[in-house]
Amino acid sequence: MSEHSKYMKQARKEVDSCLDIWKEIFEKNYSKSLEYAYAKGSATKHWDTYIDYVPVLSDVDIHLKVNKHSNFLGDDNSFHESVNISEMYETTFLEQNQNNFHLPRTQVIKIDDIVDKVNFIQPRETSIVPVFGTPVLEDNPSNEVIKQIDLKNVLDLEEFLPTLPMSMMDRTGLDLWSLVRRLNWRVSPSPVRILSLSSDNPLDLWEMNRTSITEQLEKHDLHLISESYKDYYYEGWISFMEGFSNSQSLRRIISNGFDVLKLCLEEAKKISGSINL
Repeated sequence: MSEHSKYMKQARKEVDSCLDIWKEIFEKNYSKSLEYAYAKGSATKHWDTYIDYVPVLSDVDIHLKVNKHSNFLGDDNSFHESVNISEMYETTFLEQNQNNFHLPRTQVIKIDDIVDKVNFIQPRETSIVPVFGTPVLEDNPSNEVIKQIDLKNVLDLEEFLPTLPMSMMDRTGLDLWSLVRRLNWRVSPSPVRILSLSSDNPLDLWEMNRTSITEQLEKHDLHLISESYKDYYYEGWISFMEGFSNSQSLRRIISNGFDVLKLCLEEAKKISGSINL
């Protein structure tokens, strides 16, 4: 087994442990406040190569639905409770994984406030991992509407990208990580959104891991996007192994992320001028 394969096997165990801990937190403390919770995204998919999951750069994405009679973490009076939950997760994980390879970074989102938004696309039941209760997934809009949403999201990068030079020029050390975070949630889905525009079943793409997405990009002659996408996550692995302490590695992550977004925006503009969604 290669060194990287051992790392990935250990990372998978720790992601599973992370989900078990959140399940325990929800069941023991908030069973009356929550209807359900599920995990989705890269952490729950099959991993074929190093780009499919990068510790810390990739998050464990958890969506939860709050009971309609509950105000779960809904006001400033619950702030200290949220601090306690954060500590509970981290402390429990470290106790149960004393020789851990990484501490999975979780992103917990209440979907109550976003599920009715026009641009919110829910995952299919086949692509989630239930964490608490029984998830109820609503029907998504038509494929054409999904494509419209994906196109708009990529074209919106035209407003974001010009903000990056001034954001970047004075960043050093730990400040660079905050810019990685600003980029990260945009970089991951943008190539998928580009492929969506020419797909008969765009939701199929959202079930693919990043290795499969890069293969699809190459089939569509989007080689530059594919290479920048792979380089972004390759540099993420390097930076993780360095403890995110090397400014040069962080700058390379940011530079590759910028290239992915810029190339996707250019492709979206070409597509929007040639099709009628």
